[in-house]
Amino acid sequence: MLKAQAGDLDWWTDKHNWDGHTPWFNMMTTSAAYFGPNALPVPELRDGLVEQEYSFEFRPEAHLSKGDKTYDLYTSFIAPLAGVASFEVFLVPIEYYKMDTLTRDERLARNYNAEGHAGGDFWFGTNIQLLKNRRFPDLIFSAYFKTASGTNLSDARYTDAPAYYLLLNGGKTIMLNDEKNIQLRIFAHFGAYIWQTWSEEHSQDDAFAYGLGAQLQSPKYFFKIAFSGYHGYLNNGDQPNVFRAQLGTYSRTVNFVLKYQYGISDFDYQSIGLSTIIRFGHIKTKE
Repeated sequence: MLKAQAGDLDWWTDKHNWDGHTPWFNMMTTSAAYFGPNALPVPELRDGLVEQEYSFEFRPEAHLSKGDKTYDLYTSFIAPLAGVASFEVFLVPIEYYKMDTLTRDERLARNYNAEGHAGGDFWFGTNIQLLKNRRFPDLIFSAYFKTASGTNLSDARYTDAPAYYLLLNGGKTIMLNDEKNIQLRIFAHFGAYIWQTWSEEHSQDDAFAYGLGAQLQSPKYFFKIAFSGYHGYLNNGDQPNVFRAQLGTYSRTVNFVLKYQYGISDFDYQSIGLSTIIRFGHIKTKE
């Protein structure tokens, strides 16, 4: 169990009327609106197909809002499993942040300077192909889990508590130009997003997750847009949704993807990052 920090915290005690006995973390609001941008992220929208290649991605990125500027490195690794499933791990190993005093106080952060470094949560999950190459849309089931490995709960950067989401994702391709192999793929997902909170009244928040997107693809490039989010039942900043856009290269080896994200509600950030994605070890499957 976490313990109250000792030291120069009189300013925090006075500002938040802390009684000195209630665990300070029980006073925090465990939701996307009151934590850093990587604490309870909106799930990525997939295209209805599991990966057929091993891939490693690293992405320096910036999340900018009026009250919080965060710079981090996102990393992920995906491994195909017999062509019918894939396993993924992703992590933000390091982030630097600086909050203004208003944001610091809204989040009940305990660092007077409201800046520093933090290490992110370790996420892992699997995607299972349920339908493929049929008259119906391609369909996958995804299950992802978050460990309580993130640091700096006292600065409201990571929740230091587990979470998971379960999603059903479907996608369908429309051929726009057979000769030039230009395709439009439409995809969507829905499911559940559940996380532990530090509230004594509600120890868990349950959310409905949703998303809709499209990707225009040529043999060498793609452009992708998506709208996605989740809707918690506590209505305490737990209903974030975002618009995402990506422009990238499409090849069998090294790819580069420029990613932009705009927070629409309960996620007051604009984010930008440049991914380098290395693919290798293509898995052959029966069509």
